[in-house]
Amino acid sequence: MKKIIPFLLFIPSLLCAQNTVGVLQNNSESVNGYTLFSPRTSQTPRYTYLIDNCGEIVNQWESSFPLFSTDYLMEDGSLYRSVVDNQSTLDLPGNTGRIEHLDWDGNLIWGLTFSDTDFSFHHDYVVLPNNNIIMLVAFRMTEAEAIAEGRDPSTIANGELYEERVLEIEPVGVDSFNIIWEWHSWDHLIQDFDPSQNNFGVVADHPELVNINYGTNFGEGDWWHSNALSYSIERDQILISNRNLDEFIIIDHSTTTAEAATSSGGNSGMGGDIIYRWGNPESYDQGTAADKKLFAQHDVQFIPDGSPDAGKIMIFNNGDEVGFTRVQIIDTPYDAVNQNYIYTGGAYGPETVDFEYQDPVDPTNFFAPFLSGAQQLANGNLLICNGPFGFMFEVDTNANTVWQYQSPVSNTGILADGEDPGNFQTRMFRALRYTPDYPGLDGRDLTPTGPIELNPVSDGCNLLATDDLAMTNSFEIYPNPVQHSLNIVAHTTDYTVSIYNNLGSLLSEHRNPLELNVSELPASIYFMVITTADQKVTKKFIKQ
Repeated sequence: MKKIIPFLLFIPSLLCAQNTVGVLQNNSESVNGYTLFSPRTSQTPRYTYLIDNCGEIVNQWESSFPLFSTDYLMEDGSLYRSVVDNQSTLDLPGNTGRIEHLDWDGNLIWGLTFSDTDFSFHHDYVVLPNNNIIMLVAFRMTEAEAIAEGRDPSTIANGELYEERVLEIEPVGVDSFNIIWEWHSWDHLIQDFDPSQNNFGVVADHPELVNINYGTNFGEGDWWHSNALSYSIERDQILISNRNLDEFIIIDHSTTTAEAATSSGGNSGMGGDIIYRWGNPESYDQGTAADKKLFAQHDVQFIPDGSPDAGKIMIFNNGDEVGFTRVQIIDTPYDAVNQNYIYTGGAYGPETVDFEYQDPVDPTNFFAPFLSGAQQLANGNLLICNGPFGFMFEVDTNANTVWQYQSPVSNTGILADGEDPGNFQTRMFRALRYTPDYPGLDGRDLTPTGPIELNPVSDGCNLLATDDLAMTNSFEIYPNPVQHSLNIVAHTTDYTVSIYNNLGSLLSEHRNPLELNVSELPASIYFMVITTADQKVTKKFIKQ
């Protein structure tokens, strides 16, 4: 029988060590379920974790390889994950090299290291309904090969340039595969630098092709830096996020491999050419830098069935050039009858996004400069992974934070309650939540076995009585994490607010405040004790 976790909330005691890692908030508005993630660490053993909303482990899968994972819990209870077994010499951040398929108990079903000196699987992959896998693979191309495609020789770093390919493989046995389908980005290039080459032309007239000389200022072979892959079952299309080009593209998967190397064939009739792109019209000479909408984005995805915005595209827009992060949803102009995207020239639409989450008080309070991702849950809530800091939080449709979790897994080991995670590197790639009725959890023993963190506080995550719940819900604080001002929403008129550090030392007291300036506090975790005439409630907040 599946164990369903009721409403749980964190109430730290100020008389003992404080909870600084693990679950920091769990409101009734949070979607109950189990969160899957693989924190990065150089220490062993390493684990992929499945935790409940109280931060307790319900299953874990050990790894002998470093974890840098896109993780999927399958409907049969097995796990797919990517790990680092990089055999290449490519200068490619996020180069993983290996995909593993494990059963619920951690036994290896299939594993493949697809990496050698001049190529490597990296970043992302998708398991298709037929159990085949599509994955991103970077291949080293020589300087001569790049010049033959019209690349400006002065912009080729270290005598090499990487080609991005998408491969569909069929797993065979326990460690082998067949290549079923492939697409090569260099079959779809245009350039206006070298008129002697066959792909010379007017870039603005060919938005279906990629200008091989755009983005020449990066000084690296990893020209595209593709970091996300997504698949639409309904449309049989593949989406590729290209971080260094600040855009994503969509290609047709219904082609044959031969058609994918051309400009005809498939449902779109366009072969392997780009059938849609968005984020940076400057890359195809249909705009300027001022028209750019994406900034080093990650985790661009077709929103799957079961979510309110299924079929639309969600983007984790990291925002490295603007200094804050947004999670955005766009509705693409798609003609379902002709199975093509509507394009009438200029920049691809839409001009504006359908939905956007950013910190509701100060956008700079939420900034994930790299890694990271988001998931739209069934009720419209967003589970957001701030990857560089190993911090996950859930927001409702009104941008209220309803669940927070700080990973206790650092690069040097597991942290204990009371330790400041800001003093450590606690990274993860992404996270996904599965609801208790997910088929992969059916019949599994989901008995919590305790939190990940060391020396957890004894009163970490408790059930609340009705009176306690009413008291807790009578106060809200935001934004959290916070950089400057912390707002207090109080449904009572007479109360006192006391601020404590994570050692239990009183820092300040305030009478009936609606806003507190915390900009002078050092980055850390703090506790706000709100006292009324007859009760107390503790709120935890993170100062960035």
